[in-house]
Amino acid sequence: MTASLQHLTADEIEQWAVGLLGASRAIHLAQCADCFAAAERERKFFRDLAQLARLAPAADFADKVMAQVRIPAPSGGFERR
Repeated sequence: MTASLQHLTADEIEQWAVGLLGASRAIHLAQCADCFAAAERERKFFRDLAQLARLAPAADFADKVMAQVRIPAPSGGFERR
């Protein structure tokens, strides 16, 4: 099977969704309804993902986490000679 007849891989569909698919594979995409449908789902996923609110931890997040970390004291029992 030649490259133009093979269905696009998941990586190629992702490349298309972000505008990086090579021209030879784009030809297959234009001719194959199955690949085009999969690519459209991928593009919709990226579009929906871009619409999500950006979340970031509070500035004091690390301090709050580290304040709850308990480091046990050495139990001793070992002396250097």
